[in-house]
Amino acid sequence: MRLTGKIILLLVLTCIVLGAQDEVRLDLQINLFMKILKYDRNISQRGAGGLKMGLLYNPDVIKSVRTKEDFEKKFNELQNKQIKNITLLLIPIKGYSELSNAISNYDINLLYITSGFDNKLESILNKCRTEKILTLTGYPEYAGQGTTIGLGIKDDKPEIIINTIAAKEIGADFSADILKLARVIK
Repeated sequence: MRLTGKIILLLVLTCIVLGAQDEVRLDLQINLFMKILKYDRNISQRGAGGLKMGLLYNPDVIKSVRTKEDFEKKFNELQNKQIKNITLLLIPIKGYSELSNAISNYDINLLYITSGFDNKLESILNKCRTEKILTLTGYPEYAGQGTTIGLGIKDDKPEIIINTIAAKEIGADFSADILKLARVIK
């Protein structure tokens, strides 16, 4: 029984370690998103009144809360918080129930979605499409499910994932320069 317990513990730890390797480090995510967004030909129109990125996290999911805290910390450490000379503000959004209020109160035009929204992702993405909000995620499972831009890991390197259908629906127009570097979902 002790050996079985050790094997189960080893398998659980292996899954945790492997799972962590599926996601790009947050500091790298932020830098990559800042660069990728420069390739949206319509980012200046989107950010005419300033770029406001909502940081949607689930307060009931520890991983989501940690991602939010780490994302805020890494974002605040950035020297340059501008995309094409437009300042980017970060606005934490505590759960799905606060999303609609945050969108209207803060004029959110970008939304980073943490993990913890498996049952609400479709509703979140529908709301964002309706409001023409560009969605981003570093959570690989969401990247292929309709977010505009996602990041994952492929061959131990960050992989950019761009959903061109979602991009078109919200008015984003990515240049061929970034699309040829990305895995494109059509």
